[in-house]
Formats: sequence, C-alpha cells, structure tokens
Amino acid sequence: MKQLLIAILCLIPAMAMAQEHYKAGSYWAVTSVDTHDGQFEAYVEDLDGLWRKQMDMLMKEGKVLSYKMFSNVNAREGEPDLWLMVEWKSAGDMMDTPYEWWEEKTKELSGSMEASRKKSMKRGEIRTIMSDTLLREISFK
Repeated sequence: MKQLLIAILCLIPAMAMAQEHYKAGSYWAVTSVDTHDGQFEAYVEDLDGLWRKQMDMLMKEGKVLSYKMFSNVNAREGEPDLWLMVEWKSAGDMMDTPYEWWEEKTKELSGSMEASRKKSMKRGEIRTIMSDTLLREISFK
C-alpha cells in the first residue's frame, strides 16, 4: 500500500507537466449525420422542433453551454452533410444524469416516451446517424 501511494505521488508532477502547454475545456458531443437525398431541409425543420427544445431546456438547466449545427459545404462521397455539436458543462452532466431525469424531461417535451420513440423512428426515414463522438476542447495557455 505504501509503495502504491509513493508511485501515485511520483506521477502527480508528470501529470501536471503533461498539460504544460494547454488547458482542458468543455466536452463536446458531435453527431455526424447523412441526410437522405432531398431530405436535408426536412431534417433541419425536424431539428428545429424537438431537438432545439431539448437543447434550450438543457441550457436552461445549466447542463449545456451551447449547441451548433454545421453543414458540409463540399461533402464528398461517404462524408456527413451535417454535424450537430453540443457543448456540455461537464462530462458528468452528459453521462451521469439519471435515466429517470431524462425520462421526465422527455415526457415534458414530447408528451410520452412512446411519442418520442415514434418521432425518432420517423427521423430514420430522412437521415442516418454516421457517428457520435465525445471531444474535449483544449486551448493554449
């Protein structure tokens, strides 16, 4: 046990030096989306409904700092044509919020979990989620 404590204490300066040139910032959840042919406008219109309400609610709750959408101006074969980016206050706000909290908020916004599921299934007709990535923003000191 004593050796483990000494090893941990020896690592602390190395960990501090590892971030010598940058500081860690917000966590960003990035979703890349491929909208089906001719469905880009319909999907953005859909996002302007429930997704936007969810993001605004999460900002009001203090869990989300900002959210953005980026379109791929010159999308090549196999690339997404839309990215949805959500800046979370902390990783804990994103990953450690109890399911019951999400369920309650979903019911507030959609009326019921079943209604939310049906809307989600309909979205599958106009887009494909290509990936979800969690990034950590860093900036120079």
